[in-house]
Amino acid sequence: MSFDAGKRIALVFSILWAICACPFAVFTVVASGQEAASTAAGLSVDLPRYYFKSPQEEIAARTDLNEALDRLERFKGQLNSSSQLLAFLEQNDAVQKLFAKHDDYLYLRCSLNRKDSACDEEDKLDSGFNAKTAFVDPAILGISGDRLRSFLGQEPKLKQYSFELSDVRRNLPHLLPEAQQRFLDELHPEIADWQYDLYDRIVAGIDFGTVQTPAGPLDVVRQRNLIASSSDGRVREEGFKKRYAGYASQRDLIAFALIHTVRSQTALAKAHHYADAPSRKYQGLYLKAEDTRNLLARMAQNGDIPKRYEQIRSHEIEQGYHQPAHAWDMSAPAPGLNLPIASLPEARSIFHAAFAGLGKEYQSAFDALLDPASRRADILPGGAVNRYGGGFSLGPGATPVLFYGRYDGTFKDLSVIAHEGGHATHRALMNANGVLPCYQHGPNFLFESFAEFNELLLADYMAEHASTPELRPYYRERWMNIKGLDAFYGAQDALLEQAIYDGVSAGTVRNADDVDRLTLKVDSQFSQFPSSAPELRVRWTMVSLMFEDPLYDVNYVYGGLLALKYFQLYSGRRDWFVPRYIALLKNGFDQTPGELLNRFLGINLSGPGLLNDNLELLGRRLDQMKESPAGK
Repeated sequence: MSFDAGKRIALVFSILWAICACPFAVFTVVASGQEAASTAAGLSVDLPRYYFKSPQEEIAARTDLNEALDRLERFKGQLNSSSQLLAFLEQNDAVQKLFAKHDDYLYLRCSLNRKDSACDEEDKLDSGFNAKTAFVDPAILGISGDRLRSFLGQEPKLKQYSFELSDVRRNLPHLLPEAQQRFLDELHPEIADWQYDLYDRIVAGIDFGTVQTPAGPLDVVRQRNLIASSSDGRVREEGFKKRYAGYASQRDLIAFALIHTVRSQTALAKAHHYADAPSRKYQGLYLKAEDTRNLLARMAQNGDIPKRYEQIRSHEIEQGYHQPAHAWDMSAPAPGLNLPIASLPEARSIFHAAFAGLGKEYQSAFDALLDPASRRADILPGGAVNRYGGGFSLGPGATPVLFYGRYDGTFKDLSVIAHEGGHATHRALMNANGVLPCYQHGPNFLFESFAEFNELLLADYMAEHASTPELRPYYRERWMNIKGLDAFYGAQDALLEQAIYDGVSAGTVRNADDVDRLTLKVDSQFSQFPSSAPELRVRWTMVSLMFEDPLYDVNYVYGGLLALKYFQLYSGRRDWFVPRYIALLKNGFDQTPGELLNRFLGINLSGPGLLNDNLELLGRRLDQMKESPAGK
């Protein structure tokens, strides 16, 4: 980025501050040493046990990280033997592990309190670390192919790093000179991070309001799961419309942040010699851009699958409530059906039983994550102001932990914990198996596929063990809505995001109105509701990943397809599948995703059979829903 571009960004911020000072007072980050406290109803992570005793100790411990970075940098220009290369790679692993502990700690603190100074500190730490390690790949690429092969033959311990070394060489055409890469890394917060910060502040400043119910008011955002599953149609409609109206009230500023996200990601992609930002993302996942675009097109061509689901649900709503079904009714229970609300102790029992089929090793690892004595989960019933409302897991560099911002005990909440807890359990299994730090990270769609499989298992278990006959079809519907169709919903978001990038580059997407039109065009391929619910034109404003992690949504396409394939294998060949699946989880990412899937489970990632098999499975499950409608 040129210095003129940097001045333009600074000017944009000064203009925004001048014309919109009202909601953006929240740009001022208030330092706070508060951390989540244990409550009788919730769980909290023990930060001193797993990370640092205090923010001050974390800052002091950065000395160790900096010294480790200095030791790494001493290898620069010195990789002249197999022993030096091995020591270099081992030191890089140690550096990555140290950094992850600091990074995860700051991220967790920021999630506990979005006004904590840790929110700013994490961005600075990330950009500084990336700048200091920018020389690593060029140093490896400075070793000729012949010499590298000689080193691998001389030092047996180097063989464990073979895939890491080949992975670096794969990116050779896109590698920048060290000085240029360091410069981009140092400026990354100003180039590509501020857009999400702006989006986050905009959304935090929206007053979405509450919905009044006989049991009291429900927060439109924090308690949207309770609103969506209410048996009162007025509650569902009001919550839906207030949420969309809130986002629509700031659509122009949100579009500003989105379009600048697209421009910055496109500029970075071209600086690294990619055709465009989607191509850069897809290749980073070991996917061919053309193949991925073709898969997304095929998903849209089969958009009648999610539409058929909506038609079945609409018929159930119309039969049960004797009124037309709308977009806000898709999660409504059958009339008179009392949906269970699970306390956290009850949730732990449910997970223990639901994952029993994966074997003792997996079951015990998931149990340990939610054990109150372990203090590895941070789950707060009802959420809190300034607390992040979503879920995630953390792991490399420290004991894996789970965070969930607000818990209401709905099935959706259980499903989120099954998903994020799956990520944490996967990391715990890799740690126990001694996987090298460099192989604890891999293509995100593989991570997502393992977590989404957990959600399918959970919904299937709840259906098979429903306490009443009326609940069984409800959980089968949840199986379909929450994860069975996730590959299609992921394709919907990925296609929209891809179209926005294409449109911005072509000059046809310039403002919120253009993004609205594109949203309706894409969404109409997957849903029957865009034509009847005008609110849905601004659905794009709610796809926070487009700002937080641009072009990530394609991971849910491949992840969703793979999760369905795992479910097929688990249902039909459990004794064969389970040990191979657990071995895959424990293995780490020392091969390409296609090679790992074929090696452990015989799955062809790039063949047409993956989608075709899933279409057949979804068709059967939809037939089952139609034959046994919810509430019958």
